Amino acid sequence: MTEARPDRGQSSSPIKSPLEFAGGLFLVGIAVVGYAGAFTLPFGQLSGIGSGLLPKVVALLVAAFGVVLVLQSLVWAGQGLERWAVRGPVMVLVSVLVFAFAIRSLGLVVAGPLCFLVAAMADRDTRPVEAIVSAIVATLACGFLFKDLLNLPIPFDPVGVLGPLHGPYEGLKTAVKSLALGH
Repeated sequence: MTEARPDRGQSSSPIKSPLEFAGGLFLVGIAVVGYAGAFTLPFGQLSGIGSGLLPKVVALLVAAFGVVLVLQSLVWAGQGLERWAVRGPVMVLVSVLVFAFAIRSLGLVVAGPLCFLVAAMADRDTRPVEAIVSAIVATLACGFLFKDLLNLPIPFDPVGVLGPLHGPYEGLKTAVKSLALGH
């Protein structure tokens, strides 16, 4: 005779919350990748903070939260893992790749909305008009922040997509900049 499988509540597994356990392991994995990426960067000292301080500290904090989740999953009962949806992560990854390949040649004006719209396809309930409006607003906000306020060398509109809208855009940008900086 074969024994009946134990009920989920009577399982002999030490993991009482598979969802928190998997989430904790994921955070620890992300932390390891982040720390490995920043490993060669100098940590610095209190008198001179190095470029590796922030990524290493953030990686350690993410790992600590991951360990807390893993320990929590061994103590308190929680939700089980559900079936994984592939569409969301794949579309977000594709949107990052689209941005990476388009930013230098097409600029932020084209790469930003493309990235945003591809990422919006991760959700089946996305409304196209809302996604387009959000993509345009987010792209203009990113352009203003990164190009104008932070003076980063990001190609904004090398292909001239703004064209006749360039004048009103510059006026809006000047007004927002003076409002933000208090001039």
